[in-house]
Amino acid sequence: MTTRADAGIGAGLLLLTLAACGGPATGPALPTPEGPGIEGARGVPGFDTRDYPGDAVMAAWRESSPYRWVGYYLPAPCYTGTSWDGRRAALAGMGWGLAVLFVGEQDWAASAPSGAVSGADPGNQPVRCTSTNLTPERGAADGRAAASSAATEGFRSGAIIFLDVERVDTVSAPLTAYVRAWVETVLADGRFVPGLYAHAANADALLATASATFRAAGRTDTPPLWVATTNGFSLRRAPTESGFPAARIWQGILDARETWGGHTLRIDANVASEASPSG
Repeated sequence: MTTRADAGIGAGLLLLTLAACGGPATGPALPTPEGPGIEGARGVPGFDTRDYPGDAVMAAWRESSPYRWVGYYLPAPCYTGTSWDGRRAALAGMGWGLAVLFVGEQDWAASAPSGAVSGADPGNQPVRCTSTNLTPERGAADGRAAASSAATEGFRSGAIIFLDVERVDTVSAPLTAYVRAWVETVLADGRFVPGLYAHAANADALLATASATFRAAGRTDTPPLWVATTNGFSLRRAPTESGFPAARIWQGILDARETWGGHTLRIDANVASEASPSG
């Protein structure tokens, strides 16, 4: 989630947003570690960054930043890194809440961020992260992989795994089939709850697909939604103020550099309805 079709929000907007929350991007600590992050906030601030920053950096940010939770990347077709593997217990021990992410196959037909399509892996392994893989069979296989990885990492039964679906101009039939199969498989596995990360432009269509899959499985709850839109975002606001009543997380600052506790990271900033969004 570090590459966005609408990424590149200016430093000026970042500083204005943080100043409205009580402090600059580089400055003294805003909250106490036990607090919600920002006094008077209606949501809980959190961030995600592609590579694990290291235990020392995460401890410093937990102490000095406004953020109370962090995105946790599972190995996936469009995220082949392993730097987050095995860090759940350490992060929980520092007091971080977690939002579990699985970056599945994407539909880059309209536009693809630089480096998004991986091509052939070393050893002529199958191509990953390409629209040709948007099939129900691959969706089911990736659903099984997501559940297996979350269990290996020690996430509790009932934790939410958010399927990361990056922005597209149109939600295609193959993308819909892939998402449906992924959600269906995670539900059938029974250990975890499938959720969706989606840009505001695609959230309604993708949520409708996931909701129909929930209904077909006999569930009456709404799939958890992590929505991305910069419109009206503030670290003081609640996810439901994004314009999407089902949103549990709202991402609204993209690819920004922030410094807390003497450590600088490039992050996306979010607010959530809970201190640990995946539960």
